Amino acid sequence: MKYVIIGASAAGISCAKTLRENGKDSSIDVFTDEAYMPYSRPIISYYLKSYVEKDNIYLNSPDFYKENKINIHTQCPVTAINAEKKTVTTAQGEFSYDKLLIATGSKPFVPPVENSENAVNVFTFLDMAMSEKIKSYAGADTDAVVIGAGLIGLKAAEGLRKICKSVTVVELADKVLPSILDDKGALMVKETLNKNGICVRLGDTVARCNREGNKVTSVTLKSGEEIPCSLLVIAVGVRPQTALAEEAGIKVNRGICVDKDTMETSLKDIFAAGDCVNSTDILDSCEKIIALWPNAVREGKTAALYMSGHGEKDSGSFAVNAIDFFGQQICTCGLIKAESAQELVSLKNGYKRLLVRDGRLIGFVLIDDAERAGMYTYLIKTKTPLDTLTGDLLDTPSFMMFSKEVRTERLTGGVKV
Repeated sequence: MKYVIIGASAAGISCAKTLRENGKDSSIDVFTDEAYMPYSRPIISYYLKSYVEKDNIYLNSPDFYKENKINIHTQCPVTAINAEKKTVTTAQGEFSYDKLLIATGSKPFVPPVENSENAVNVFTFLDMAMSEKIKSYAGADTDAVVIGAGLIGLKAAEGLRKICKSVTVVELADKVLPSILDDKGALMVKETLNKNGICVRLGDTVARCNREGNKVTSVTLKSGEEIPCSLLVIAVGVRPQTALAEEAGIKVNRGICVDKDTMETSLKDIFAAGDCVNSTDILDSCEKIIALWPNAVREGKTAALYMSGHGEKDSGSFAVNAIDFFGQQICTCGLIKAESAQELVSLKNGYKRLLVRDGRLIGFVLIDDAERAGMYTYLIKTKTPLDTLTGDLLDTPSFMMFSKEVRTERLTGGVKV
């Protein structure tokens, strides 16, 4: 069996490893347009602030791929897929496949900013190559501006604060981390950023870059304020990379459309996984891009199992985020903006907000109070009825103290004894 994988990040490598576990004699070729062996994208911000050495960003040692006969082709983009011939065209020529995985991930969305085009000190922040460029450019005299206060933008800002003279974050929304935090949680994070020397401008954006030659020297905000800027990072979001799939005739609706159980696309023997696909959120049944590392790993594994004939249905997706800024721990999960949900709030140890609907936990926000994050995530994933638990849900919920009837049913698989 010949397997070809396009993309060498979370989904692609998860697929390759699972394929090898389920077949010792198949050929596995992984293609990436990056110059690096497979690495952990979430770690690039730690590399930027020198908390992690370059050698420690990689997912596996080169020997791992050699020993497992997984061929990683770096700096070798796939330019076309021929579904009829079952071939892919690459910089190294044509490769045939029996089963194909598309794991092309996402790319930065760069909105038009007047006078920013081709400036040497304007960057995005999504991959290792850009992290290295920023790291080599930034210094003690640098005034950095980051457009976007989402996860990527704030991680870039945190890394730059370790290096630069000043860091300003500009966000069009009225709060930081607008897609994953409520108002109270966002205010707490903003205060932490401010205390650590990051200036945050909310409800505003960069309207124009002011330049000297090929360098940006300052930015003018929509509000009219001008801010010194010798390094600009644009981090307003990402978009799924679907062009290759579309050109091959695969159905795309923002992301690549896949069977939610098998990860197979609209074309036979072509699968897709990770940030480039539409996932079905098991909490609200909506199709959406869930661009999260654990989600990509799980989908890559599911695709591999079906590609190798060991099918196991995907367990489903929902949003889970765990991140920290300057030591402040943030965990969010599920539907945090659900309407008609009951809110349970505690400020006992930090900030805890639980959302309950129809007797089940559907989402949470935890800041500096993550002790029960795993338990809450399990309750959401399993849709456990909360009336089968005892104890205070905000403080001491217990799995071991189900009612007698529920315990009996779960221990016997529903068989009456």
